Amino acid sequence: MPLFSKLIYYMQPFVEHLLDTWLQPLPFPTILKFMHSCILMVFIFLPILYPILIMIVYYGILQYLIESHFDIRYTNNMDLIHNVDYVFSYRMANEKHALFVHLYIERWRYVVTAIASFVDYMRLILCLMMG
Repeated sequence: MPLFSKLIYYMQPFVEHLLDTWLQPLPFPTILKFMHSCILMVFIFLPILYPILIMIVYYGILQYLIESHFDIRYTNNMDLIHNVDYVFSYRMANEKHALFVHLYIERWRYVVTAIASFVDYMRLILCLMMG
């Protein structure tokens, strides 16, 4: 059995469950459907993400060994270890900018919640009208 056929075979139950989730009737709220769908998407793409993650980890180990043994410094676009260190040690110096980003994210969280509530109420109205 080819690799692509195996991937489709093992991902099929998750895709069917994802479709069943979105076709469920009213009591299942839209926000929970989004969260449930995100979790299912992780499981659906796991056979693709896992080998990529393994390759990245092995590249990082190889880079560490080469840098520590041969004292060779990688270029910025190939330097995985120092880029990851930069991303996880980044701090915003400007407090006003940090507050702005926090409020901007909160605003979009409220917008998404309002849209999900609107969809739930529209589903309720359609269910009541259609009988």
